[in-house]
Amino acid sequence: MRENDSQEVIYRYDHLSDTLGIKVTRNFKYDETIEMDDGILLDFDADGIPVSLEILDASKRFDLDAGSFKKIICLKADICVDKKSISINAALGVLIDDIENKQIFQSHASNYAKIPDISTKLALV
Repeated sequence: MRENDSQEVIYRYDHLSDTLGIKVTRNFKYDETIEMDDGILLDFDADGIPVSLEILDASKRFDLDAGSFKKIICLKADICVDKKSISINAALGVLIDDIENKQIFQSHASNYAKIPDISTKLALV
């Protein structure tokens, strides 16, 4: 399995659509989007490396008030692709009343697009 170093990301939260968008900061050539679960979209670049993650209904999925997304202090997603499946294990840390609150999120899907095996991390630095 290919290993890819941790990739630095930026994020954007859209309060109106309750969407959390996470994207790597480096330049990349977009290739394909995989719909993980309903409302979870993972984008890959031309080299088969995950470069963007979009989470619809983010406040429900992370069990957080929408205002909490203004106070994200850490964000890390481990992404593993093998010949059969794609999995995401993500942790999101936000400040609530000046106390760090960590939420976990997981998503799994079939690798129907035959993305090459890779293991990588997306992290807010």
